[in-house]
Amino acid sequence: MTSARWTLATGAGFALTGVALHSPGASAVGASFLQWDVSAALFGAFLGAIAGAFTGLLQLVALRARAMRLLVATTLGVAVAHALADGAPASWGVPLVAGLSGLFAASVYAWATRVGDVRLIAFVAIAWSIGWLAAVALAGSLGLSGGSDPSTWASEHAVIGAVLGLAFGAATAPATRRILGGRRALSSAG
Repeated sequence: MTSARWTLATGAGFALTGVALHSPGASAVGASFLQWDVSAALFGAFLGAIAGAFTGLLQLVALRARAMRLLVATTLGVAVAHALADGAPASWGVPLVAGLSGLFAASVYAWATRVGDVRLIAFVAIAWSIGWLAAVALAGSLGLSGGSDPSTWASEHAVIGAVLGLAFGAATAPATRRILGGRRALSSAG
């Protein structure tokens, strides 16, 4: 039950902050094709930190615990994702930014949970990346990408945030960590 609450809290946090702060996740990267936009990256990190802290608080409520390392990890993970999405050169594209931010989010999650198993880090990074790419594809198929009016923009980011949040939430849920973090569980399953 805790894992379900965790996953829903993560999805809800990402969706709500997607509407309010267009974070985390985007259907396009950066404004400049070949150069970093440092000011956009810094502002994205600031907005991402707010989004991550909000989501982290929802996660702590779901856990019914005071796990400050998890709050810090979620805050940092979303801040870096938003900084990359806003400031990285557009030529990097969504797949590269999703992959890099997924690797970072997985690394800080491993630090927070003190589970340094490479399988867990890889699983979380892949889930984050696939979640982001699937979310962008879904938003595009719903005709939400590239919209200029505020309601379409907010809907696009709500969809991207919700899908990415559910993927990341499921990958980082306590039950997933127990399965992937326990060597005996994996060796006895094969």
